[in-house]
Amino acid sequence: MEYDFHALTQVAHTMADAARTAILPHFRADDLSADNKLANGYDPVTIADRAAEKAMRGVLADLRPNDAIMGEEFGAHPGTSDLTWVLDPIDGTRGFVAGTPTWGVLIAVGPDTGPILGLIDQPYIGERFFGGAGEATLTGPHGTHAISTRAPRPLDKAILFSTFPEVGSAADRAGFEAVAQQVQLVRYG
Repeated sequence: MEYDFHALTQVAHTMADAARTAILPHFRADDLSADNKLANGYDPVTIADRAAEKAMRGVLADLRPNDAIMGEEFGAHPGTSDLTWVLDPIDGTRGFVAGTPTWGVLIAVGPDTGPILGLIDQPYIGERFFGGAGEATLTGPHGTHAISTRAPRPLDKAILFSTFPEVGSAADRAGFEAVAQQVQLVRYG
């Protein structure tokens, strides 16, 4: 099926702008509180998470009412088109709650076969990553430019960057540690 990538891209950017507006008043606010979504462990959700997802859903209701939605905070909403928008209003809510700038808004859209475009917006630092239709860009304080992966290098010259090593199973952790011992630098955030 053919998709209007320009129109989908515009909708994704409009949603990211709406989420940014909904989130930033809550970041580092003195009265920010978080509810825990887990009985065992800690998976926080804040008023900013909920406000951002509502804002993005509002954009979709206006601009793409026939598309389905899968959102982290408010679940699934069926659609009649073959496209589903996947929304994570604040990926990194733990960082958000802690006041670090290591969080972002995640948006993707595609048919059942997988995403055809995606966007990561980092409202506080003003960077937005976009990929789709053969394009990958970063827009931020220094303008917009194409992005790509770094050239191949030996593992001992590589940087391993991860959210935090506690994610996953014991086997995942062992694999992470095996790689971490071989790289030049390990960073978290």
